[in-house]
Amino acid sequence: MKRGITLSILGLSLLTVLPAAAAPKLKLGACADPALPKDAKCGTYEVFENRAAKKGRKIPLRVVVLPALGKDRLPDPVVPFAGGPGESSVREGIYMTTALAPLRQRRDILLVDQRGTGPGPLDCQELHGTRKEIQEFLDHFVPTDKVRACRERLEKIADLTQYTSDNAIDDVDEVRAALGYPKVNIMGGSYGTRAVLVYLRRHPDKVRTAVLDRVVPTHDRAPLFFARSTQQALDGLVVECAEDAACARAFPRLKEEIGAVLAQAGREPVRVQLLDAGTAKPYEVRLSRNGVAQTVRYMLYDSEQAAEIPLRVHLAAQGDWKPLAETAVSLARGMGGLSNAFFFGVTCSEDVPFIRDEEIAPAVAGTFLGDFRIRQQREACAAWKAAKVPASFLDPVVSDVPSLVIAGSLDPATPPSDGEEAARHLRHGKYVVIPGAGHGQNGFQGQECIDGLMRKIVEDGSADRLDTSCVARMERPAFVLGMGDSEVAVSQADLQPLTGNYAGGGLPPVTVDLVEGRLRLRIGEELFLLVPVAADRFRPEGLPAGYALNFERNGEGRVAAMVLKKPGQPDERLERLP
Repeated sequence: MKRGITLSILGLSLLTVLPAAAAPKLKLGACADPALPKDAKCGTYEVFENRAAKKGRKIPLRVVVLPALGKDRLPDPVVPFAGGPGESSVREGIYMTTALAPLRQRRDILLVDQRGTGPGPLDCQELHGTRKEIQEFLDHFVPTDKVRACRERLEKIADLTQYTSDNAIDDVDEVRAALGYPKVNIMGGSYGTRAVLVYLRRHPDKVRTAVLDRVVPTHDRAPLFFARSTQQALDGLVVECAEDAACARAFPRLKEEIGAVLAQAGREPVRVQLLDAGTAKPYEVRLSRNGVAQTVRYMLYDSEQAAEIPLRVHLAAQGDWKPLAETAVSLARGMGGLSNAFFFGVTCSEDVPFIRDEEIAPAVAGTFLGDFRIRQQREACAAWKAAKVPASFLDPVVSDVPSLVIAGSLDPATPPSDGEEAARHLRHGKYVVIPGAGHGQNGFQGQECIDGLMRKIVEDGSADRLDTSCVARMERPAFVLGMGDSEVAVSQADLQPLTGNYAGGGLPPVTVDLVEGRLRLRIGEELFLLVPVAADRFRPEGLPAGYALNFERNGEGRVAAMVLKKPGQPDERLERLP
């Protein structure tokens, strides 16, 4: 994530914010990006691509600062790190601002896009974007020929061996120093927790507190254990469905139906007709066994999506593959949101090289995913150019910094054992497990519990007084038992007044238009066709059940606003722009 500002722009006195000898070296100003808060300050900080050489090519880091809002300001900002590896910390950090809002009364939030992430040229367009590339993702995860083509293109403008966690964290700490912050409170989710661990290892005296949500330890060696943790998460979901009266009645043969769907796709890919969200024209997607396995795995990531697995698998077992295929395409399209250069730079240097051949068969035995992901990622890394990281990188990170470690009991990517292992070496840490949670907690009741714990450790500067009892009262989203209201016919004349631009709700720019007689929703760069279930009520195709758009009219009958309804979360109201 990124952010930057001068003292004069912040309106802070040297005495209240910084030590007298720590004048900022990075000047920040107004942000041009309309998706950023209006009070954000932006800048660019250049670092040597080859930090060891300290010469040669320099690369820009996007920096964004959300200034503290109150008068009694403290000098230690909150610094969130995004997941992936390869997601934008600026973008993900902005999403976190609601949960962190109380901290902004006294602290800045510092967002820095790690090297190669965020806007910029270091991305593999060869791997995502078109329907063909989505299909290749479902079949192969990352096709080796496309990875090689990307490497050959990018290595003309970058030294791909320099995109590692160590270098990225040293960059961020250099930004910290350039802005004059003496210490930081670091937070990370998923891969962002590895960034936190590396920060604790390399700059321990610069960290005041740490939050690790869904831990990716330095010894992870992903994707070696993905198949095992995914199988454990799916088995746990099956048990939870069996113990839930409504789910058990609706899907009494869930385990058998999962096996049947995988077997059918394994015999021959299932062909499904869908509508393209961009053009509203039909196209075909094929679900092979690998495609189904990947779709189920990624649905397990998110608690809302996981709650739909019994229904969508059941429908596929009954011959209706469209709901599962829609989810497959939506999830595959979402994989394009990260920097492939940073993803391969990290995984092909810090994880994949340390997987030993003799470990693979025991690691995947009895799992539905098998060695698919390991094989594909090894082949991709063979086509990349990555750094040679010493085996000492895998050593546990030992720290005395006050830390909060969070895990989900049904996480298919970062199981509780990873968080428990990391917490053992964080000597002043608190470890909590959210029952029934996956890799994300969308739709969870009681999310304010986790948000409160994250804020509390920063406010106190200690984990000793954290009361984690609220975690036991959190509740996973209810299992989805049906696809919701049926589609109704709405004339184009009635759809036309709903089109236009909408703003608000903390969302990026939102547009509703008509394409091939269908309403289409555009949120930032994402597109969704809207299925009418009433004249003024629609469900976005490809999103979990329960998401809906309601259009509201004023006293004169004109459309005045759009309300985005999300299960288990507050509504987002967007006013129609003139």
